[in-house]
This record gives sequence, structure tokens and C-alpha cells, in this order.
Amino acid sequence: MPIVTFMPDERSVEVADGENLLRAALLADIVVHASCGGAGTCGKCLMVIEGGEVTALPSPRLTAEQAERGYVLGCKTTVHGDVTVRIPEESRPGQAPAAKGGTRRAVNPVLSRQERVARLPRHTSPPPVAKRLVRMMPPDATDNINDASRVKLGLKRGHGIRDATISLPALRELPTVAREGNWVVTAVAAEPCDTMPCVSGFQPGDTTDRQFAVAVDIGTTTVEVAVVDLNTGRIVGQQADYNAQSRLGDDVISRIVASTKPGGLDQLRDLVVSSVSTLTVAALEQAKADAEDVVCYYVAGNTVMTHLFLGITPENIRSGPYVPVASAFPWMRANEIGLPGGRTTRLYAMPCPASWLGGDVVAGVTAAGIPWSEKLTLFIDIGTNGEIVLGNSEWLVSASCSAGPTFEGGGVLHGMRAADGAIEQVRVDANTLEPSFLTIGASKPKGICGSGLIDCVSELFLCGAIDRSGKFDMDIESPYVRRGEHGPEYVIVTGSSTAHGRDIVLTETDVDALMRAKAAIYAGINVLIESLDANIDDIDEVVIAGGFGRYLDLERIMALGMVPELPTNRFIFLGNSSLLGASLVSTSREVLRTARRTAEMMTYLELSVNAGFMDNYISALFFPHTDYTQFPRTEALRSERTRAKAVK
Repeated sequence: MPIVTFMPDERSVEVADGENLLRAALLADIVVHASCGGAGTCGKCLMVIEGGEVTALPSPRLTAEQAERGYVLGCKTTVHGDVTVRIPEESRPGQAPAAKGGTRRAVNPVLSRQERVARLPRHTSPPPVAKRLVRMMPPDATDNINDASRVKLGLKRGHGIRDATISLPALRELPTVAREGNWVVTAVAAEPCDTMPCVSGFQPGDTTDRQFAVAVDIGTTTVEVAVVDLNTGRIVGQQADYNAQSRLGDDVISRIVASTKPGGLDQLRDLVVSSVSTLTVAALEQAKADAEDVVCYYVAGNTVMTHLFLGITPENIRSGPYVPVASAFPWMRANEIGLPGGRTTRLYAMPCPASWLGGDVVAGVTAAGIPWSEKLTLFIDIGTNGEIVLGNSEWLVSASCSAGPTFEGGGVLHGMRAADGAIEQVRVDANTLEPSFLTIGASKPKGICGSGLIDCVSELFLCGAIDRSGKFDMDIESPYVRRGEHGPEYVIVTGSSTAHGRDIVLTETDVDALMRAKAAIYAGINVLIESLDANIDDIDEVVIAGGFGRYLDLERIMALGMVPELPTNRFIFLGNSSLLGASLVSTSREVLRTARRTAEMMTYLELSVNAGFMDNYISALFFPHTDYTQFPRTEALRSERTRAKAVK
């Protein structure tokens, strides 16, 4: 069988004759950009053949320059003998910036944990799952009641827990643990909202000084975990990295398709469990904690990610009537899933109210304090799917609009994830159209990520280099606006200054992709407002959630027409609200109960069958909108900057 050797990793893997290189990289555990899941449409899985026999199919996604330099697309290249392949840096996603201590340049101040917790009422209820110290009188001739009854009596006297049940595995270990601990044991007791308290296991002696929960946010792009010390409520360890599933596709649709292939569901489950496990081990090491002391995982993710994590098929979410297998999930043992922990460690997955509205939004809305607030609040989580919730403590309406992978750099000629070398901020001189930019990690530019794309398009629109329909003004005399291989384009940086020696440009196709993404989000917002017969000005507060939000320039996303043009003091940035919500749930049974109630009270509007959505969407397919009066500040700024534009 052929052997494929990947450089510079110096990693080899044996494959079947005719296997494609992208699949070979996956088998070698090498992550390569593959936004389209190997369909050959994104052009991101670039590789260089350094030796060996392959068959490379032609692709319109390869430029003539790339083809001359020996580049091929991994997904379109098959192996017919031993091959040596070099994977260039631009084909690798890099390490998630959050995992490296936050090397990105944040634009917006995210509320501190203290400020975010202060938005919630004070809760004194115990964690849903926690350790409970039980002291028992040893049996003798005058007191021979059974071991389980002694535990229940100890829980009642010491903690006010009545009618606790003890699981069968816990009963099996009780006699040994009780005697080993000299009739002092630590019970891992769960007090969920819908069942009687249940003891899932015992530890000998008093180990209550060491109890931790792991909050998990499973994003389509990034997985992040936080270790919570349940005795203090503080986060003592936190790690993040890209979701390993991304090698099978950058968006949820690609992964749903991948899950339907033979062995695909198991493979996707194993990949994300591996991501969570690796990050958990690192976060526990950071916290100086042992896996045995983890009492519970609290997992939040969108509906597709949650299904894949649990090994449940998401196949029917993809097409109408968009039905998931479940919206609520049972308590589980963490070792059933394959996560680090002891025999008593449990797992709880946040409820997913609808096919395209998941536990990450439930956790985020809870963390934002909306279930306790009288303010009319708009919650927006901008990502591959734009999740939107509008309401207060009395009612919530919600929707999800598919923004596509544009905000993650997908579907963009030189788009990339937010890793080292990604252009993340752009400014354009109104007179000369000369760009200035910042890259993540201050590295040589390799491509442009979502925040940089938004900045660049907004700047060019405000300067008048792009018109309201997203077309370049080709009458401008500027070396930065030209006709390229892919049509009209704007040169952000020339090849002499890039990491790979090629120009990084913004094309009209890229602009169109961003326009469609922002139009979907703004149309979704308008549909929710119209469903309540309200006005945009009625919104008291706008919460922008998600790690992506903190890198977005508020004035720039307003200028594009992505969010309503409201006073800036009505906007707050919550950061990763999904992870925050999951961590808060881990510390309080009352917060968990509220989160579950939040999921139940959400009225979900399916935009694909909503008569008003398409009208709103078409109206938003302009910069900033067909109704200019909704964006007076943007219009004034554009008029000011276009007056300063270079004379044609």
C-alpha cells in the first residue's frame, strides 16, 4: 500500500491506492483547511507535491500562479504510490488565539466576569451536582440498619436532602468505601430539577475540599473549556482550540453530510470528544486539579454540535421540516462519552429548543441575565449561524439565520480563520485608498479573517470605493483597485509583504458573500421586531455575544447594516456567553432551573417559512440598507469621507 509522507511534519501514513490527499492528511492527524468538507469548492486544502505519483484534477479554485508552482488541491488529488507532500502554512488553521492567551487585538471591552455575574440575581442554591460529606454511626449489635439507609440519614441530617436515591453502581461500591473511610464518606450527589436527588458514587473520607466542574462550549469552529472550583465559584483553568471536526468541513451542513457517510457519525463524535478531552486535561493541569475530582461536565453547543457530541444523528436537521432527534437530554456518566473523570463524574448537555437554536444560545441568554430583566433586550450571537433572541423575563422570541462561513473566512478568496498571520483590522485612506492593517500575532499576513473582512468592506464603502450594491468603482484612479483574475478586486497587501509571496486581495465575490451574510442577520432581527409589532428604537439593550464579537468594530458593523444603528451605549459585549452560561449553571441549581425554563419559554420562528423574512433579506442586500433613513450616522460619515476621496 502507498505511504504518504507529510512535510514539514515528517509524519507518514499508509493509505489505499487511489486515496485522496485530504483524507490521507486526516488519517495522519494533520489538520488542513477544508471549508467545503472535501467537495473541491473552497480551494483551501492547498498542498505541494514534492515527489511521487499522483493524479491531480484541475480546479478553477487554483490560480495559474499556484498551478505553476506545483500546488494541488488535496481533495482533488489521488495517490498511486509513495508520495511526499508539503503542506504550506496557508493551508493550516493554526492554533486558536484564545488558546495562546489572547493574542488578538480586541476592539470592544468585554464585561468582566464580575460585571457579568452582577447582572444576575444573587443565588444561594447549591450546585446541581456536588460532593456531600456524610458521617455515619458504624453498625453494631444494637444498630444493624443497612448501609444505604445510613447514607440517606446522613444526607438528611447534614444537608437537608430528603428521599435521595442511590444508583446501582454506587450501591455496589458503598460497603467497601464506607468501611475504608471508617464510616466517613463523600457522596457525589446530584440534585437535578426534574428528579429526586441521586447519589452517583462515593469516595472514602472527606474530599469535599476538592470538587470541580468543567464547563464546555462546543462551537462549530472552536471548542473551549473552563474548570470551575465549586467551593469558590471561580474559574481556575481555561483552554481553547479549534474543533477537530473542522477537517471534515467548516460549517454544520458539511458535517451533517459527513455524518451520513459510513462511519461518519462515529468519526465526528470521536473528533469532538477528543478535542474536549485534550482541552480538559490541559485545563485541569492549569488548575492543579485531578480528573477524579471533576463532579460534572456542563456542555453547551448548537443543536447539530450537541447531537454529534452525543453520537446522535443530526441528519434530519438539514432539510424540512428540520426535526432534531431531541431537544432535552438525560443526565449521563462522563465515561459513557469518553471524557476524563472518575466513575462518579456526570455530564449534562444544555437543552436545544429548536433545530437551529441550541444550548449555546440558552446558556448565553441566561448569562446575559435576560430571564431576570425587564428591559427589552436583543441578543445576537454572530457566527456561522446568526442566532438572535429578543425579549425579557416574561417572553422570548428567537430565530436563527444561516450567515454561512463568511465570518470565519470561509467562501472568501483569501479568507482564513483567526490565527497568526490573519489580517484582523483594516483602515483605508479616503484620498489614496491605501490600506493599513494589523495581523494577529503581528505576523506576516497570510490571509484575512472575519473581523478584517468586515473592516475592509466597511472602509471601502465609506470611502465610496464600493457602491451600495457591493460593486467596485472601477473609474477610481488608484493602484489598489484593479481587475484581477477573479474580476474587480482591491489589493490589501502585495506579495512582497505576505508570508506566502502572493497578493492578498478582496474580490467582488467576497464582498457579495459578506453582504448576504450581514443581510441574513439584519433581516432576522427585523422579523423578530415585526413579530412583536415593535420598533427598533424600543430596544433598550443589545447584547453581542461570542468570541468573534469582541473583535468587531461597532461603527463598522453598523455601517454595513449588520446591526441596528442605535446609540452605542446600548450595546454590551459579553464574550463567550455560552461558556459563561455553562459555568454559571455548574455553580447553582437555581441558575440551571432558570436556564431550562428559558429554553422552554423561547418561541422559535422558522425563517425559511416566514413570509416576511425574504422581503427583509432583499431589502438588506445593500450597504447599509435600501432604507437609508435607518442609518443616519452612516450616511453622514459616508458623505464626509467621499467628499475627501481622490479626484477621479
